[in-house]
Amino acid sequence: MGIAAGAEANRVALEAMIKARNEGRDFYKEGPEILKKAASSNRALDTALATWGDISFNYESTDTPDVVATPTHS
Repeated sequence: MGIAAGAEANRVALEAMIKARNEGRDFYKEGPEILKKAASSNRALDTALATWGDISFNYESTDTPDVVATPTHS
């Protein structure tokens, strides 16, 4: 599976989540279930979830601001 499959998986996942939101579903709570259902009819998303399903990207930024705000008096 290549770039096109990754793009397809992203599109299908996004469409499934937007559809769930528009239907009034709690996609924060039901997210994994929504994605699994969408993956049942899309091979690219199914493969992506099997590969990346347990991955989380919870990192603090290591980037520091280049500019520091200077307080002004009015």
